[in-house]
Amino acid sequence: MTFDEINSMDYWEARKYIATAVPRQTTLNNSPGDLYKQKQKGRKSNYHQFNLATGEMDKLERILSTEGLQSFIEVSLRAQSCPMPLNLDTWDGLRCPMGCRYCFADYFRSSLYTSFFDNGKNLKLRHCDPAVINKELDKLLVHKGEKVSGENEVLNAVRLGIPIRFGIRFEDFHNAERKHGISLAVLEHLRDWGYPTMINTKSSIPGSDDRYLKALSENKGKAAIHFTLISSDEEFLKRMEPAAPGFHARLEAGRRLTQAGVRVVARIEPWMMFINDSKGMVDEYIGWIKEAGVTHLTFDSYSYSANSRGLATNFQKIGLDWDRMFLTSSDSQGLSSLMLGKFMRYFRNNGLNCSTFDQGNAPENDDWVCCSVGDFFTGFNWGCGVMAIRFIQSRGTRPTTWRDFENWVLSKGGWLSTNLRKDVMTLWNAEGDKAWPIDWGQGVTAIGNNEDGLVWNYQGNDDFRVRLFRDVFCGLPAPKV
Repeated sequence: MTFDEINSMDYWEARKYIATAVPRQTTLNNSPGDLYKQKQKGRKSNYHQFNLATGEMDKLERILSTEGLQSFIEVSLRAQSCPMPLNLDTWDGLRCPMGCRYCFADYFRSSLYTSFFDNGKNLKLRHCDPAVINKELDKLLVHKGEKVSGENEVLNAVRLGIPIRFGIRFEDFHNAERKHGISLAVLEHLRDWGYPTMINTKSSIPGSDDRYLKALSENKGKAAIHFTLISSDEEFLKRMEPAAPGFHARLEAGRRLTQAGVRVVARIEPWMMFINDSKGMVDEYIGWIKEAGVTHLTFDSYSYSANSRGLATNFQKIGLDWDRMFLTSSDSQGLSSLMLGKFMRYFRNNGLNCSTFDQGNAPENDDWVCCSVGDFFTGFNWGCGVMAIRFIQSRGTRPTTWRDFENWVLSKGGWLSTNLRKDVMTLWNAEGDKAWPIDWGQGVTAIGNNEDGLVWNYQGNDDFRVRLFRDVFCGLPAPKV
């Protein structure tokens, strides 16, 4: 197979090669039961330490507040790669109410809280105090539009008008939220300020409850909703996302929001090869979302950091082949990136706008901003890895230096901080965190060095992922049709 033959091969044909090479797991449980319980590490209980000053044994405890969430708005640790890193979660807990079998955040959170706090196992749902949050927001939002300066990343993000995003680490819209209106109070406050807002959710509440619809649609700074919709198969979703609203409930909420002027983006996150990618379902999915007026999508492969036997057990309990999916959709990261790009092309060929945070596919995104909102909002973190890839691509075969990119970032408003600039420069030079390398970008090619490090240009026919596919599958017989 030549480079051009592999590059032009559609998703379904390439998938057949992978299906031939990667065998199924033959023994699956298929007995749903409860979600696998994460082994909680826990701290030593009844721990005491001798106090030399008093001569007494002092009981030492580290107590987590179970009544209220104390965190505030923050810039993500992924800001070196992410154009929209300004996050705010209003709810938290040991386990998310949606109970999704593929969610790895619950496992990380459970391990974190029970390892570092004596009462972590007792944590139920908790929420912020919206009055406190709104008061702190007042101090920040007055600075929107000012010139970027100093090292306060949150303040600089607000100055640039980067949208505040809900639902990054926890589901902020569920039955308890509908009852108490915690997120609603913050959304209404942001509406009153006219500050841009974005939500990640599996809930239908933002579109089905008129209070939320009003707060979002009346925001002069605009609002966007990213609905996680990994499949249109309702039976599959009941098994995979047991406490979340069904596909059509979320889609109807999306229809109402779209009609009200809110940008609605469907999220196939995670895309899982051999699990939620059957062609019949995909064609049905495309038809339904287009009928609802949803034309923008985002995609991502399964997180490499999610490799957990507990999650594997969750899949196996409902008869799904975790090992085959994880090997092809996550563990083999280069092949996974290539196949995700081909999957997105199928949607794109059906008239839909598609983008992803996957660095390998950033050059093919229909939007510079991987959340499919680059044409909708105006404030972004221009100094990040995704933007660096698109900037190099925009210059074609011309050599692109770090100085070229930095001057472009400054023309857009500047860096969120000096430390972030250093982190991005590290990625620029193909060093540091290998999870977000700009050299993964299809066609992004290192052509030399100067005093600041690597010099790049864009060569559309340079793609290590295609070469990897060729090296792995070229010697295999063609798959049967």
